[in-house]
Amino acid sequence: MSRQGVMAGPREPVVLVHGLWMIGHEFSVLRHRLQARHGFDVHVFAYPSLHGDAAEIGADLAEFARRCAGGAERVHVVGHSLGGAIAYRAVERGLRDVPGHTVVMASPLNGCRAAHGAVQFSVLRSLLGPHVLQELAQGCDRHWTGDGPRTLGAIAGSRRVGIGQFFAHFDEENDGTVAVAETVIPGLTDHLVLPHSHIGMLFATDVADQVAHYLRHGRFLRRG
Repeated sequence: MSRQGVMAGPREPVVLVHGLWMIGHEFSVLRHRLQARHGFDVHVFAYPSLHGDAAEIGADLAEFARRCAGGAERVHVVGHSLGGAIAYRAVERGLRDVPGHTVVMASPLNGCRAAHGAVQFSVLRSLLGPHVLQELAQGCDRHWTGDGPRTLGAIAGSRRVGIGQFFAHFDEENDGTVAVAETVIPGLTDHLVLPHSHIGMLFATDVADQVAHYLRHGRFLRRG
């Protein structure tokens, strides 16, 4: 192992899945850290966050991940916000039998009050698109069974900076858009809260380090 913590041997593939209104460029910092510091082979899955069918996009993601895997023993998936819900679909229905780990960051898999509040305004519905309404604004009764060769870990933020506060009253820890409790579903392999905002965690060094540790070991690093 090198002084930066990169493990020798083949570079394991990682697929990053972006959130609403994004196209993947916002992953540049995280992608660089996972590649240069931690030795992964990182790919970005771009999808239309404002239109299309979520089930079909999830199937496309699963196929994309399988192609990225090539001859590797494992392929990992990391989703941010809405991308976490898309990643969950892909893993649940198309990658269950494929070894690897999945991390969702600031993803309200347990439903999002801010999204629910925002879609009540007709002028905002077209700006949010169908995926927010179907995947986030209403409860989807998600639960992780963990009965295959793949695990699911979640990172939540606790820095209250974000527009979600205009649409939901938070009286608990949140990242400005998503409450910590909204990132927890039954059966999660591991869950971690870090002091970052909804968008800020994409650029945080400790988030990249924790994602990398989870992808290597199937658990987050606990210090102290």
